[in-house]
Amino acid sequence: MKHAFFSGAALLAAALLAACDGGGGTGGSRLSPAEVAGVYQVCDLAFTPSNAILPAAELLRTVVDTTPSAGRPEPTLALALNGGYDLVYTRQSDNFLQQLRGSVSYGQDVIGLELSSGAIPAELLLPRVLSLRFSSTGGQRLTAGAGDNFPYAVSRADYARAAGVSEEGLQNTINGSLRISLSTGGCGA
Repeated sequence: MKHAFFSGAALLAAALLAACDGGGGTGGSRLSPAEVAGVYQVCDLAFTPSNAILPAAELLRTVVDTTPSAGRPEPTLALALNGGYDLVYTRQSDNFLQQLRGSVSYGQDVIGLELSSGAIPAELLLPRVLSLRFSSTGGQRLTAGAGDNFPYAVSRADYARAAGVSEEGLQNTINGSLRISLSTGGCGA
């Protein structure tokens, strides 16, 4: 029953994002693929449980290799002119290249990434739809904080692995939200 609720909430979020302009209204100009296209470096990526007792899963420390060996890419999100995205990173545990592709929806100052289910979204504790605020101040940036996306559930095993904690005593699913920051100008900018 919980799964159906969270799947329904994700579909509702996707429908709302598609129906509105992302700025809280229904008018105004939407972002276009040309405005947001580029390769964004992943600067921050963390899942914060709703239960404040549980630690945040700092995914750039525990799952994603931010300094991969020669020939392996740094974690990036590429947004294409055709309205698609390509998320690429090297997994810390085995140095394997990971790649996730999907489509993007556009609102006013907001884009939405449609994320499939599977190993990569589970490993990165990603929601089904990720809403990101776009800013062109000081280079192109995409961000999301605790209030930007509906809380969603991840599996106990995925959370425990990403947070570096024991599964013992945890509920079957952990509710929380994603904090993410991406930039075309590098993370120090």
